[in-house]
Amino acid sequence: MLLILYTTLLIFFFVNIKSVFDVFRTILAVIAPILYGLVIAYLLNYPYKAFYNHAFKNMGTKHKWLKKIKKPLSLFLSYIIIFGIVAFLVSTLIPELSSSITTLIDNIPMYEQAIRSTSDNVVDFIYKNVGYNLYEYASYKNLITLITGNDTTEFIKNLFTNFIPSAFSTVLGIGTGLYNWGLGIIISIYLLASKERLIRQAKITIVAYTPERFYKPLFKIGDVLNNKCGKFIVGKIIDSSIIGVMCFIGLSIFRFHYPLLISVIIGVFNLIPFFGPIIGAIPTGFLLLIINPMEALGFLVFLIVLQQFDGNILGPKILGETVGISGFWIMVSVIVGGGLFGVPGMLLGVPVFAAIYTLVKEGAEIRLRKKEISADDIAPAYEEDDPKPKKKGRKDISLKGKMSELLNKGKNK
Repeated sequence: MLLILYTTLLIFFFVNIKSVFDVFRTILAVIAPILYGLVIAYLLNYPYKAFYNHAFKNMGTKHKWLKKIKKPLSLFLSYIIIFGIVAFLVSTLIPELSSSITTLIDNIPMYEQAIRSTSDNVVDFIYKNVGYNLYEYASYKNLITLITGNDTTEFIKNLFTNFIPSAFSTVLGIGTGLYNWGLGIIISIYLLASKERLIRQAKITIVAYTPERFYKPLFKIGDVLNNKCGKFIVGKIIDSSIIGVMCFIGLSIFRFHYPLLISVIIGVFNLIPFFGPIIGAIPTGFLLLIINPMEALGFLVFLIVLQQFDGNILGPKILGETVGISGFWIMVSVIVGGGLFGVPGMLLGVPVFAAIYTLVKEGAEIRLRKKEISADDIAPAYEEDDPKPKKKGRKDISLKGKMSELLNKGKNK
């Protein structure tokens, strides 16, 4: 009966897959504020624990009434500090961004003239040395026309024709997002204030209504995911913040344009492992390229040096062995996570994959131990996988032999 029920549900799912995903999206839209609240509470749990367990550790030992304000004070300071930093960055970034956009708009005629001049020089060079006139090709001519704005009226007309119908939906989406995040902040306060009670209730319910073979692995998976994701996200935020500050200092010293705007972009995209620095370098490099090509080249050199410092010195110091997977698997997890869930998937793909990798590795070790087989008996480890030097004069025995040796020592004792 279970097999028939499972088969029926599976067939129903694939036959009505579009309707199932529509229902799933509707459910996600309804519970979006709760999900946002969970994310905010999870991230703010770390500064909250820092205040509650360390800064205010001894509060209330002498005066009992102070113990009652320990939790509210920790919550208040956590939210004030984090959202204060966000508000400062936004309030500083918006004028800088507005100034940058105004400067770009004012310099559009100069940029058009530079592009046209460069295009003419390239066409003349190719015509003199190769004999081909690129202006005879309609695609190249249309591209230059579009960039330099010879058909500006038609371009603006098409832009507004396509833009106006989607403007309302864009504004509605922004309003919905602000509503979800605002409600999520309120929900996160309640979650953090009563997290111990909620976790206890959830564990009691799971243990009461599920068999042991289900809830034990579930708790194990939860612990590994919390350990990997929490440490990775917090470490990556600290690492990206330091990189953003260092980028701002360096750009200010070398007198690059838009140092604050570029530093914020580099710091935000640095949160994405592996591809983040590349993605952040594209818009910032293009921004400087249209101002001064040599400045853009100098910025790319500076960014390469900064990312080498981050990848080889700063990142390992902060993150340590948090990830525990090779660069190949980091790249795969970022690609797969980004393809499935966009930017959040690119950020969370690495710690989630690291958690899966850890669980699979531990499960394989347990199964091999039950089969009394050593991993070295199946395939010898490489030196980088097992860097500890072997002691001279000691034989390398299998796992079975080591277990027998320990058992014999215990019997002799």
